[in-house]
Amino acid sequence: MRFEKFKQGHLRVFISKQELSVHDVRPETLAVGKGQDLLRNLLEEAESNFGFHAAGTLEFFVTFFPNDGMLVDVRREGELPEETFEEFDQVEIRMTVDIVHHVLYQLDNFEDVIQASHGLVRHAVKTETGGSLYFFEGRYYLYFEERMPEALERTVTTVLSEYGNPSPKSPLMMAEYGKVVTRSNAIEMIVEAFSV
Repeated sequence: MRFEKFKQGHLRVFISKQELSVHDVRPETLAVGKGQDLLRNLLEEAESNFGFHAAGTLEFFVTFFPNDGMLVDVRREGELPEETFEEFDQVEIRMTVDIVHHVLYQLDNFEDVIQASHGLVRHAVKTETGGSLYFFEGRYYLYFEERMPEALERTVTTVLSEYGNPSPKSPLMMAEYGKVVTRSNAIEMIVEAFSV
């Protein structure tokens, strides 16, 4: 588990595909058995390492990336009671699960975009769009909107994982609020313009 954000009342954790496999957790088993055990472990680790106390109402927003793992965004509603007694704490959990089939990766800087593009160029020609590139809130986002054949998607996400992270943001948010660098053939254009 990689804890990406932790502050009072808000927690974001990325769980890799390998960890999900070890725990035998899939989207349909997240709310029962081993899925509940994994979420309980997540909350226990968050409490012991970051002081995130599981009490009151917790909203779980889970985004599954079939080739990468899942992102868990936990938000606590309201303020933490002044007095909490662990054995009597009541926790209500609400969960929203989304399975993302498009590929959207966040890259921290343009050098990462160039490196990723050179790694992807021979695979991007097999995609319908060749990739879109957005700039949003100080970061770059490479986006493939089509659902790719499984082997191609696995290859594309493996290369992108070397340079960035899967993003749970909506591509619609990118198009609406971000800067469109190019809507199609982003990989080919970057490789032609920038050498490594």
